[in-house]
Amino acid sequence: MTKITRRMFMASLPAAYAASHIPAWAAPLSDLDLIAQQKLEPAIVTLYRRLERLTSTATIMTTGAHPDDEPSAMLAALRHVYGIHPVVYAITRGEGGQNSIGPELGSVLGVLRTREMEEASRSLDASLAFGSFGHTDSVHDFGFSKDPNETIDQWGRDKIVERMTAAFRKYKPDIIMNCFLDVPGQHGHHRAANVATFIAAELSGNPQEFPDQIAAGLDTWEVPKIYQPAYGGGGGVYDDEVPPPPVTLVVTAPERDKISGATFPQMGEWSRSCHRTQGMGRWRPEPTTEWELNLSRVTGGGEGGQESDIREGLIATVGDIAELDGMPSDTADALREAQGLIEEAIADYGDPVVVLAKVGRVGEIIDMARDSLPEALRANVAHRLDRKVKEIDLALAAAAGIQIRSYTEGGDVTPGDDVVIKTIVDGPESVTIEGVEIVARDGLMASGETVSVAEDASYTNPLSEEFDPLGGNGDAYTKVSLNIGGRSIVLDVDLEDQLRVIPKASMTIEPSAIVFNTTAELGPVPLTATLTNATLGDLSMPVPEGWALDETERASDMSGTFELVPPDGLEQSRFDIEPELLDEPAYQIDIFTYPHIGRSVVPTTVSVPVQAVGAELPSVKRIGYVSGGNDNVGLWMERLGLEVVELSPEDISSGTYADLGTIVVGIFAFGRRPDLAENIEGIHEWVRNGGHLVTLYHRPSDGWDPETIPVAYLKIGSPSIRFRVTDANAEVDVLEPDHPLLNYPNTIGADDWANWDKERGLYFAEEWDDVYKPLLAMHDSGEDPLAGSLLSAQIGAGRHTHTSLILHHQLDHLVPGAFRLLANLVQPAE
Repeated sequence: MTKITRRMFMASLPAAYAASHIPAWAAPLSDLDLIAQQKLEPAIVTLYRRLERLTSTATIMTTGAHPDDEPSAMLAALRHVYGIHPVVYAITRGEGGQNSIGPELGSVLGVLRTREMEEASRSLDASLAFGSFGHTDSVHDFGFSKDPNETIDQWGRDKIVERMTAAFRKYKPDIIMNCFLDVPGQHGHHRAANVATFIAAELSGNPQEFPDQIAAGLDTWEVPKIYQPAYGGGGGVYDDEVPPPPVTLVVTAPERDKISGATFPQMGEWSRSCHRTQGMGRWRPEPTTEWELNLSRVTGGGEGGQESDIREGLIATVGDIAELDGMPSDTADALREAQGLIEEAIADYGDPVVVLAKVGRVGEIIDMARDSLPEALRANVAHRLDRKVKEIDLALAAAAGIQIRSYTEGGDVTPGDDVVIKTIVDGPESVTIEGVEIVARDGLMASGETVSVAEDASYTNPLSEEFDPLGGNGDAYTKVSLNIGGRSIVLDVDLEDQLRVIPKASMTIEPSAIVFNTTAELGPVPLTATLTNATLGDLSMPVPEGWALDETERASDMSGTFELVPPDGLEQSRFDIEPELLDEPAYQIDIFTYPHIGRSVVPTTVSVPVQAVGAELPSVKRIGYVSGGNDNVGLWMERLGLEVVELSPEDISSGTYADLGTIVVGIFAFGRRPDLAENIEGIHEWVRNGGHLVTLYHRPSDGWDPETIPVAYLKIGSPSIRFRVTDANAEVDVLEPDHPLLNYPNTIGADDWANWDKERGLYFAEEWDDVYKPLLAMHDSGEDPLAGSLLSAQIGAGRHTHTSLILHHQLDHLVPGAFRLLANLVQPAE
């Protein structure tokens, strides 16, 4: 049996974080961690929150495309006022979005946003499920789209519908709410989620659809009601072209939560503030007490009518279960008793002893109802009672003052390792510990307090597929059985830091991508490989014929430098170096830690792209660069052969950039670097005296005042959906074919616009002073041309160039034309 330490529970000590309330992201908690956690929520609040769950047997599922799509304030009201169990369904991991807090992008950003979504769900006491299963899954966030069908086709229509149908069948939502409308002017991913919701709802109740799900144990589920917002999704990003559907229901709530004193928008922001990569988290002083919805579909496929309560027509309480046709009279009477006891327990939450007795009796009744439930009612009721049992057990644990810790001893494990899981149960002598069991996934074998990892065990997927606030998450958790007042309860306790299985050996290699500029003298590029739990003799790095990759220096048996030597006559081409370590694909393990999500470990296979480009460089190669911390443009300029001077806030304020001919300002920098706006007059004077200022794309929210930041008036377009081109292959019309930025030192032609990734650009300029010349025009299918992607103005003896093309993204993806265009943009103003 897993080791248990049991101490007398002192009545003066709060018992806030029993069982599943311990977050699964912290390393085994330090003394200060435990103190901070105990202070976070008094035991009496924890007890009330758990009793709230008992007031409803209904579930609402929101369907959205990304983490952060969920209507957090309304979900907080439904959970805490109505007791309804929320489930958040996100199709993607958000890996195509931006990162406002750090350098993580792509698949690693997907892990970060998954962790944010888990913590946001924990704050809402919501379950969570995803429709994207891995880094190579076709179902991923590819940035932006304006067409729902194009989006669904790119994701894979069958995958999207099948996975959403499985979620409906598993969670059995009484209510589904689309997070956004399917209307022109809205994000195509949002629209696709809406479209898929109605398709999946039609199929979920049909046993002929996806029979493999039925064979795997899922039952069919006829979704009772689907709602859509009766409000638009406009703002700084979107611009719905048609009005929302009519209001058929107004969800109402008090101005403030009676326990916390917070408004429900504020409680929603507790959750939204977890989405920090997206810059979310706002103070909301004004209460919102109403949310307008449209009942768009009811059981059988018809449209709904006017309602006064979202629970109308649903089995929303234990008392409602008692009134179902076919319920045995003695069971019905007991369930009515249970309903009354739940209401009394909520009213008596300040007296845990009274609550224990009443909730214990509710547990007895639910057990009896489960045993006596008629078969005809089982499909619509059993899952409600099953979840109610887990909620009752957690409420009893809180009322009894139980605290449980479960954690691994040591760090992450590899195949073939053993790890010890310790469990501490702390409570009064009246509580009996009946058992502790470690529950682990396939490939992990639990024996007592030890978990053994099989040699062929798969690695932990950092993209968790689901999350349950009641516990039982991760590769392993602890099942604790207790007896409280004669009732046996079972608690699924998450580990304080999840058990992770990672590769035995790993490596890092620098640089992570290589560019050879064929217009310059080509020499070898050094790569430094550093290994963990392996030696250089275990490493192989094959390269194509004609290339050479030779070890030149060995710092130790686990670290060495290699030189990649290109062949003679190198022309534009690309390949990937894919190392093998211990005769398997080599892994790099990225570890990142943020206060709002804790520590994440992400193993990814190592692949070093090598791109040869032909980019002539301007005569003056010394370029200033102002970083906002969100792009690698400075690095890529260096790899191209330019001499890059990183400009610090001190450099900007002191004007030490005066001798530079060109300065490039990275994306978002005016929002991240207050020194820029503070010293903008000096920068403008430098331009007038002959400098070339190149500003990469900015959002209106990035400190971009159109009157003061650019050298002449230049306004960024809003909402951004109107001022972006999402088709990465959209035709580019050259408006100024003789302009030097398109002809020197490289002649930019059609080939340079080929093979772009994700999109052409966003946040295009909307209005500008006549001094600016638009150089390009482009558009998405069926839309008017946009001319605000690349503007340049002669200002005195100098020049200001602003581009909203996503050059930084194309450079990261080693698009040759982006390097050639960048070489042109940094030319001197003369």
